[in-house]
Amino acid sequence: MILEKFLPSERDSWTWKLADLSDVTGIVTLAQRHFENEITEVFEPNPQLFAKHVSVAIVEQSYDPRRLQLIVAVDRTTHQIIAYAWLTRGIYMTYATDEVAEASFAHIRMDLPLRTRLTIMAQILQQWHLWCQICQIPVLISTTIRSDQTGFLRLHEAAGFSIRGSNAFMKVV
Repeated sequence: MILEKFLPSERDSWTWKLADLSDVTGIVTLAQRHFENEITEVFEPNPQLFAKHVSVAIVEQSYDPRRLQLIVAVDRTTHQIIAYAWLTRGIYMTYATDEVAEASFAHIRMDLPLRTRLTIMAQILQQWHLWCQICQIPVLISTTIRSDQTGFLRLHEAAGFSIRGSNAFMKVV
């Protein structure tokens, strides 16, 4: 990965941590406020169902941190969640035997400055890559359904992903 200049540091106004059950409401609220409009043309959002799935993922992660990764970026001053990222493993393509880690979500508050959002997304990519290395997952896939995806995919490309449509693939190990 060539995004070392974005590594987490003391200069960041946020810190990263594994999500815990006290973060469920903040994750759901962030998703509703900043991203729900991206899906309403196709899906009927159900915040209670999303909260259930987030809660189950957090419990699973607490018992087996190699099963999935659900992390949150928390503002150092306000202690509010400003981003979260969710990565799962155990995905296999019908044409290959390599295990895949697939990004479920990378949500960052859209009212943050662009530079901050870029830095946070670069840090998410780094954390996903590191988790895949630790878990020895050979392929990492990140996709997007957002209408404005150019910057998101360019950042992936800068991090070493291969881009195919709205999909970004990386051979990790």
